[in-house]
Amino acid sequence: MTALEATTSALSYIALALLLGHLVVAGFLLPQGEPKELCGALVFFARTSLLVFLAASTLWLFVQGAKLQRGLPSAGLLWRYLTLTQSGKIWLVRELYAVALTLAVWFFARNEVNANSARGLSIMALPLVASRSLTSHAVAVRENVSIAISSDALHLIVTALWAGGLLALWQVLRLSARQQGTQPLAWTRILVNRFSRLALASVALLGISGLYQSWIYVGSFSTLVNTDYGKVLMLKSLLFAFMLSFGALNFFSTRRILARAGNRIDSSQAAKRITLRRIGIESAVGLLIFCATGLLTVLPPGVHAVHQAAASAPPPAAQANGAVEKKYFPAEGASVKILAPKNGAIVSSDSMPLRFTLRTGKRGHHVHAYVDGELMGMFETKTGTLNGLRPGHHLLELRVVAEDHQTELDAFDRVEFTVR
Repeated sequence: MTALEATTSALSYIALALLLGHLVVAGFLLPQGEPKELCGALVFFARTSLLVFLAASTLWLFVQGAKLQRGLPSAGLLWRYLTLTQSGKIWLVRELYAVALTLAVWFFARNEVNANSARGLSIMALPLVASRSLTSHAVAVRENVSIAISSDALHLIVTALWAGGLLALWQVLRLSARQQGTQPLAWTRILVNRFSRLALASVALLGISGLYQSWIYVGSFSTLVNTDYGKVLMLKSLLFAFMLSFGALNFFSTRRILARAGNRIDSSQAAKRITLRRIGIESAVGLLIFCATGLLTVLPPGVHAVHQAAASAPPPAAQANGAVEKKYFPAEGASVKILAPKNGAIVSSDSMPLRFTLRTGKRGHHVHAYVDGELMGMFETKTGTLNGLRPGHHLLELRVVAEDHQTELDAFDRVEFTVR
C-alpha cells in the first residue's frame, strides 16, 4: 500500500510540474514570433498533464479509503471522507479546480493559442500546484503552521518552474530538432538564456525553502541518518546536487557553446545536439527527484519518527508477575492540563484544535499527544492541531516529555472525545 501511495503521489507531483512548466515556457520563455505549432504543442502537453493529475489523484483517493477501511473502500466511506474530513474537503475542492482548469486549457487549445493565453493559464495553474501544501507534512508541524505551509507552497512552485520547465524546454528543443532544424541557432540561444535566468532564481528559492523544511521536519543530524525519512531526504539532496551540477554546466558551458557556434550548419547542429543531450540528462534527474518527493510524502517526518520509536520502545521496567509496563520518571514539578477539547466533546472532522496549559518543572520540555495509545504528535507551544482522526470514540492523553523526546514524566492529563 505504501508503494502505491508513493507512486500516486509522485505522479501527481510530476503532472503538476509538467503542467506549470509547459505553460510558463509557452507564455514567457519562447522568443517573440515563436512558431504557433510549438506553442500549441506545449499547451497540448499541459492539458495531458492535467488529465494525468486527475487520474493519479483519483487513485490516491481510493488508496486513502482502502487504508481507512482496510480493504476496497465503499462509496459511502469515500463520501464521508470527502464531506466530513479536512483532507477530503481539500481534495474535493482541488479536483474541482483542476477540472475547471482542464476545461479552460481545452477552450484555449480549440482557438488560436498565443503567449498571452498561455500566460493566463500558467497563473491559473499556480493555486493548483500550491494547494498540495494544504495536505502535506507542513499542516502537522508543532508551531508556525502558516509559515510552514507557505514555505512548502513556495518550494512546490519553484520546483515545478525549474524541473517542470526544464522538461518543457527539452520537449521544445526535441520538437524543433524533429523539424530538421528549422529554428535558427539564435532562437535556441535566446530560449536557453531565458530559462537559465528562471532556473537561477528558482534554485535560490529552493535552497532557502528546502533548508527551512529540513530543519522543521528533521531537526538534527542523528534524526537525518537514523530515520527512513532522513535517508530518503539525503538521497533527494544528492539528486538535487547532481541536477544542480548539470544546471551549472548548462549555465556556464552550454550557453557559451551556443554563443560561439558559427553560422555553419554543421557547427549549429552540433551545438543543438549538445544542448539537447545535457538538458535531457538534467531532466531525467529531475524526474527522480519527484519520485523521492513522492516517497517522502508517505513517510512520517524525521522528528515524528523519533517520537514514534520512543513511544513504541520496549518498557524498561517489569512487574513481579512477568508483565511489563512502561516506566515514567518523576514529574519534578511538571504538569499539563487539557483545556480543549473538553471531556466528552464531539468532533465533526478529522482535525481537532488542541489547547492546554503546561508547566515544565525541572525536566519537562514539551508534550506528546496520544490518541488511544498511538502517538499523534508533539507540541512545544500550548496550542496545536491533531489531524488524521478516525470516526469513533477516542481517549486523548497529553504527557510531559523531556527534551530528549524519550524521557516521559509522570505528568499527564486525559479526556475522551468522539469523532463523527
